Amino acid sequence: MAKSQAARVLVVDDEPELRQLLSDALGEPGLKVDVASSGKEALDLAALRRPDLVVADLRLGDCSGLDVIDRLRGQIGELPAVVITGYGDAQSLSEASRRRPVELMTKPLDLAQLRRTIRQELTRQADAKRTRKRTLRLRRLARTINLERKEAQQQLQTTCADLAEAYRALSAQLAVQQVAINYQRDLLASRTDDDVFRALFRLFVRRSGPVFGAALVCDANADLQIIGRFGVPGPDGAAFCQSLSQPMVDSVLANPRVTLIDAGEQAETFDPPIRKYLVGLSVLAIPLMPASGEMIGLVVLYRKGEQPFTEADVSLAEIISLPTAVAVKRND
Repeated sequence: MAKSQAARVLVVDDEPELRQLLSDALGEPGLKVDVASSGKEALDLAALRRPDLVVADLRLGDCSGLDVIDRLRGQIGELPAVVITGYGDAQSLSEASRRRPVELMTKPLDLAQLRRTIRQELTRQADAKRTRKRTLRLRRLARTINLERKEAQQQLQTTCADLAEAYRALSAQLAVQQVAINYQRDLLASRTDDDVFRALFRLFVRRSGPVFGAALVCDANADLQIIGRFGVPGPDGAAFCQSLSQPMVDSVLANPRVTLIDAGEQAETFDPPIRKYLVGLSVLAIPLMPASGEMIGLVVLYRKGEQPFTEADVSLAEIISLPTAVAVKRND
C-alpha cells in the first residue's frame, strides 16, 4: 500500500506498556498507528485523523472499550474493531460480541495473529473500497450510456420525423407538379380561350371541389373584360361576377401576383349590393402574365361556405398562371 494511502489504526489501552507493545508490533510500512490512553483521547484523535480500524481494551480507566467503539462509530460511521480483554467471563464476551468485532482476543495477546487479523481486515476494506469505486464508475458509465442512448433515440426520432415531413412535402410537390403537367397537356389541346378557361376551372374542381369564377381578358383598349363565367351547378349572374371581379382587378393591377382573400372580411372594398353575399366567400385571383410586366388577363375563382381556398391552391395557381397566360396569348 502506498504511503499516500496508508491505513490508520487507533489503539486504545490504559496500560502504557501494552500501548507501546502494540504500537511497536503493528508499525510497518503502509500502516500508521495512533495510540490513546483513554476514551476521551481516542475520540479526540479520531476527530483529527479518521482511523480505518480500532483496537480497544475492554476495560479502560474512564470508560469501557465498548463505549469507545460505540461513540467512535456514532462519530465517524462504520468502523471495524478488535476487542482485547483480560477477562474471559461470559458476560464480557457476550457484550463484546454484540458489537460485531473483527476479532475478540484475550490476553496474553498473540501479536502475530493480531497483525494477520488487522492486515486481512484492512485488505478487505481496500478491496471493498475499490469495488465500491468500480461500481460507482460503472453506474456513472451506465447512466452516461443510457443518457446518450436516449439522446440518440430522440435525435433518431427527430430525424425520422424530419425525413417523414420532408418526404410528405416532396410527395406533395411532386403531386402538384404532376397535376401541372397534366394541365399543360390539356392546354396544348385547347384551341380557344374558352377551352383554356374550362381546363383551368376543371383543374380546381377535380383537385378540391366545387368552385365558381369568371375569366377576364384585355380588350382592344387594354381593359380587362369578362369573357366567361363558370360554376357548379351553374355560374352566377354577370352583374355579381362583375361586382366581385372589379375590386380584384384593381388589387392585382396594383400588385400583379396570385392573391387570396376572405371577401367577407374585406366586404367594404366591394359594391354594397353584393356585400350580403360575401360572408364565407373565399376569393382567389390569378393574373395571366406571359411575360414580366405584360398582363393579358385575370381569372377570379371563388368558393362559398365551408371549403375555402388554401395555401396549396395558391401554390398551384402560381404554377399554372404562366402556362395559362401563354395559352391565351397563343389563341389571339
